[in-house]
Amino acid sequence: MATVTSHGTDIYYESYGESDIDGAPAIIFAHGMGGNAAIWFYQVAEFSKRHRVITFDHRYFARSACPAGEFDPARFPDDVMAIMDAEGIEQAVFVCQSMGGWTGSQMAIQHPERVLALLMSHTPGVFEHKSAVRDLSSVADQISKPFTEIGSPALAADFPEKNRAGALLYAQISSFNGIDPNVITRSIGTSGLGVNTDTLTDYQIPTVFVCADHDILFPPAYLEALAASLPGANYVNLGDAGHSSYFELPDAFNAVLQGMIDAL
Repeated sequence: MATVTSHGTDIYYESYGESDIDGAPAIIFAHGMGGNAAIWFYQVAEFSKRHRVITFDHRYFARSACPAGEFDPARFPDDVMAIMDAEGIEQAVFVCQSMGGWTGSQMAIQHPERVLALLMSHTPGVFEHKSAVRDLSSVADQISKPFTEIGSPALAADFPEKNRAGALLYAQISSFNGIDPNVITRSIGTSGLGVNTDTLTDYQIPTVFVCADHDILFPPAYLEALAASLPGANYVNLGDAGHSSYFELPDAFNAVLQGMIDAL
């Protein structure tokens, strides 16, 4: 457990496992708006047995607290590279959930020498393409529907029924963030960071987009079309889960990540 300073903000992170375990690559996990470093416990427990694993709180979240005005997704790459430099990590596999996709996708475009592979979990990140279209009115309608006291748009609607303890744990971890969600959506929406994938003709980072059937925030058809537009990218639908398959279906999600690492 440590911090690094980036653009005046102390970025909290955790390191697990050993560096260079039989040449196995380091893995960096970038959480979404509903999480923080703690949300990756399923993945940390599995992959730290064989890899150096880094989790962190994005700026403005939990233990990386800062004024709302300092939340700027354009600073995400500098924040994570500060961690990499502090830990002596030259390259890593990036696993990015939802908002965290703005970290990994910017790293892949701006600093490809530091990214071994990119797993985009339920996120477009900065990638855009005319073929990938979301019905925002439908998204707004789905989000506006009532949820249980431990339900969330980040989970499948029936997840609290299937795993009440898991849904409660997700809500508890999220509650530690101390954020105004409107700050996140507004900052990302007005950031101007989008990159048309048609311009990425030299893109060479092994990339996998992961989605699931009941994701109401970034539906499968949207991410499948986006994956098809990015050179060399693949798409995996994990089926019966919502926006957080890494949490709802951790074994299946971990298998996709392991397959990506094996392919390296």
